[in-house]
This record gives sequence, structure tokens and C-alpha cells, in this order.
Amino acid sequence: MAVAKLAQLSKTKIMVKYIYSMLLLSILLSCNSARKSYITNDNLCHYDDPIFKIYKNELKLNDSISRQLNNNGEELVTIDNENYNNEFYKFEDGEVTNKQTNKRLNVGKWIRYWPNGSIRWVFNLHLNGSKKIFKETQYDKNGEITQVINYEKGYNICYAEAIAIVKKVARHKIEKYQITEFFAAHNNLNEFPDVKPVWYIGLSKGNEKYENGYYTKGQIRYRIDGVTGRVLKKYRFGGWKKQK
Repeated sequence: MAVAKLAQLSKTKIMVKYIYSMLLLSILLSCNSARKSYITNDNLCHYDDPIFKIYKNELKLNDSISRQLNNNGEELVTIDNENYNNEFYKFEDGEVTNKQTNKRLNVGKWIRYWPNGSIRWVFNLHLNGSKKIFKETQYDKNGEITQVINYEKGYNICYAEAIAIVKKVARHKIEKYQITEFFAAHNNLNEFPDVKPVWYIGLSKGNEKYENGYYTKGQIRYRIDGVTGRVLKKYRFGGWKKQK
């Protein structure tokens, strides 16, 4: 009887361990699946938005825009509303820059034209941080592509996903300080191939209490792993202490 009870107890322990292992494995797989789904969510990245695309009519400077710049000065604003801004600047060498801004995404599309009106380059940048994101395409004077630079080479996490991660982990501070804008920058692996893909996301603009702390203690920032989305570090950047 004692041997039978011991055998039964042993079987029970094995069964409990098995159930626990399977449950743990299920949780890990679920979390991993959710993360993979999250970091490949193009709806968050907004890369299908017109601000990230170059259209056929943008490959050449519009003749009407060119005439208006020649007749009315070096700067021309064609659209400026609560969601979108479109303006042109002409330089002494004859080149023209078209700056388009999606105010909702806080993302710009900058297009430069050669003096002959052909596109020279186009890139995107996150305006709060002024860092290039997504891709840059360069052209010769005949409009042929000479180079494409992927500024998110080596990354699975885009700028918007990194911000979304910070919104989740810092939600209490975001509510407390009424944060409305976020700083975004990242390591450029094209320029520094030996560094790790990391996003630097900051709580940029908030209420008066946060602004006072911003100038004395620095901006609250988070380092986000550009591959896994893991929060690597929370820290303060900039600021200075008040004089006693």
C-alpha cells in the first residue's frame, strides 16, 4: 500500500509539473506572439500615409509654384491648416525646398529640387527631435535614383511604435504631467554600424509642473530596444539645478 501511495504521489507531482510547464510555455508564446504582432503593426507606423510617399507630380517642381516663387519672393505657403502645412523656399543657387508637414503625426516630408526643377532628394523626419526616419531617396539632375538610405535599417520597431510603448509604460506620468508631445530620435546604423538599434523617446511637452522640472532636472526619456521593443532604461536628459 505504501509503495502504491508513493507511486501515485510521484505521478501527481509529475502531472503538476507538466501542467505548470505547459501553462508557462503557453504564456510565453502568447506574449511573444503579441509582441511580434505589435512590432509589425504598420497601422501604428503610418507608412501608408501620403507624408511617407513620393508621388509622380512631386518628381518635378510645379511650373505654377516656380513662377510664384520667381514673382513673389523666396517663400510661398500653399496650405496651412490644423492638420497639414505645405510651403516652398527658393535659394540663391536656384534650388527649391518643399516642406510638407503632417501636424497630426508630427512628421515632415522635405523635398529638394535642382535648379532645373528635377527632384534632388526627399526624406522624412520626426519634427520633435529633427531626426530623419523611414527612408531618403536621392536623384541625379535627370531624375534618376542614385541612392536610397534606410534610416531604420536593423530596426523592427518604428518611431510610432516606440512612442506607443512609452505611452504604455509611462501612462501615469503622462497623465500626471499632461504630456502632449513626444521627442523621438534613434541610432543611425548607416552612420554607426557598430551601435545597437535603440530609440530615444522623451516626454517633450506637458503642464507647468513638468516644464519647471524639465528645465531643472531635464526631460524624462526612455531607451527602447529597436528590435524587441523592450524598455532598456529610464533617465533624465538635459536641465540644470537651481542655484541655492
